[in-house]
Amino acid sequence: NRLLKRKVEISLKANSRNRLLRQLARCALEYHCFAAKNVFFRRWECPLPTSPSCNAACIGCISLQPSECCPASMERIGFVPTREEVVGVALPHLKEAEDAIVSFGQGCEGEPLMQWQLLERSIRELRERTDRGTINLNTNGSFPDRVAKLCDAGLNSLRVTLNSPHPKYYNRYHKPKGYTFGKVVKSLILEKEKGIYTSINLLVFPGFTDREREIEGLVGLIKKTNLDLIQMRNLNIDPDLYLQAMGKGEGVGISKMIEILKKEFPS
Repeated sequence: NRLLKRKVEISLKANSRNRLLRQLARCALEYHCFAAKNVFFRRWECPLPTSPSCNAACIGCISLQPSECCPASMERIGFVPTREEVVGVALPHLKEAEDAIVSFGQGCEGEPLMQWQLLERSIRELRERTDRGTINLNTNGSFPDRVAKLCDAGLNSLRVTLNSPHPKYYNRYHKPKGYTFGKVVKSLILEKEKGIYTSINLLVFPGFTDREREIEGLVGLIKKTNLDLIQMRNLNIDPDLYLQAMGKGEGVGISKMIEILKKEFPS
């Protein structure tokens, strides 16, 4: 912890005007975000939050909750960084870090596709200056046309978050504003066609995600999109709150679900 503080101090002293770096320093020291800590240790994944706004209102959002609800886990970024600020953090990391990845779309922001032009300009500049490392986007996939532009700019991988392969349950949890689940699927298909490493961030809730209809829908989605990877992320949420929104039902068990997926998709 003392070493982290010292590295943060040295970094901020050298780049005192970079607001994005200051945000990441806060994430590392106050919220103990492991990705933010990586920035100062020059290793692995470096987060690049850019968007204070979002076009969804997920029940389990960790950065913004309605005032009558519970407090959010963290404070969402309150500004849009400049291209210079993004490149100032990302470029040294791509050039120097071990197993370097820089990722747009973090827990301390809204939806990065809301700032797609900033992302496009940043990605282009980064790829003009280095071909090292991976540029990744974590997103809700709501704008396929914007996704396409980022792929053309030099994006390497993309991960779309969803709780269900069915529009009915997707809408209940994510509460999309101005986009449909069909757009999300279109983004997945499009990026895979463009040769981008494509994955989903599946928000897993035992008793819901492992229901037979959910598994069938997931198998169908994987076949339709030809995904490279499913990341199963434990949805850390009040069980009563989630089941109230999703409705009652019974699962076959997460281990059984994984068994089915491995059999269907050995790769």
